[in-house]
Amino acid sequence: MESNCSPLIPCVCIDLVYQGWDTLKAIDAVAAAGMPAIEFWGWRGKDIDAVAERARRHHLQIAAMSLDPAIRILDGDADAEFLRSITESLTVARRIGCRRLVVHVQPVPMGAGPSRLPDPSREQVLRLQRRAIAAALKKAAPLAEAAGVVLMLEPLNILVDHNGYCLSCSGDGAEVLRDVGSAAVKLLFDIYHMQIGEGNLIGNITANVDLLAHLHVADVPGRHEPGTGEINFLNVLTAARSAGYEGCVGMEMIPTADPLAAIRSTARIIELANGGKAGPTRP
Repeated sequence: MESNCSPLIPCVCIDLVYQGWDTLKAIDAVAAAGMPAIEFWGWRGKDIDAVAERARRHHLQIAAMSLDPAIRILDGDADAEFLRSITESLTVARRIGCRRLVVHVQPVPMGAGPSRLPDPSREQVLRLQRRAIAAALKKAAPLAEAAGVVLMLEPLNILVDHNGYCLSCSGDGAEVLRDVGSAAVKLLFDIYHMQIGEGNLIGNITANVDLLAHLHVADVPGRHEPGTGEINFLNVLTAARSAGYEGCVGMEMIPTADPLAAIRSTARIIELANGGKAGPTRP
């Protein structure tokens, strides 16, 4: 029932919303906007201790960051390299108080693909690759469990942004995760990517809500803030929350103009999905 639903938590991806900004100034801007949480992509190349200190100063949660570097785990021959990246990233995550680590199954390719779904003739290859992904994650799971950090597998669209990426729909991600069978390995459901790659957002979210650890929002087309494209985010987020999703809604979006306006309009949709109640706020 509604009274048992925990509020969704707004979270800002500083690397995209504030693309080109100084990282610490971006954190200041998120705090000034009144948001309770941030996330970012890779941690290498950042003064990670300064990031953690600035977040603490503003009482901001560091909700998620990415495994860095991403390692190709499609062929079963990179376990040592993958586990080294996992170990190093988990160490940093624990140090800065981050409890979610986004895992991509290969270095992420950029660029649009053919305007069609994956070729069915490649299904056998993709099936073998998914088995290799599951095997690698099974080895990483005990490390994540010991660190108290959740690894989040993220499917990406291959039609517009990431042609050649192996994992392009939420059902395949869920299949891998059910094979892994660890509470420390979950799914990141990016609504932008999945609208492009598969649609049926509410059905796919609710079918796998037990596996969800994080949501990303951006509208289609353009990856701009919710309300600029074709997705009814209020309905999607309300359904996710009603199905039992608890956690962050990460704004991984490109503002059409002012980042503050984009953040506030998105936060308002999240508030409405929470039944008109704001999510957790900073002290």
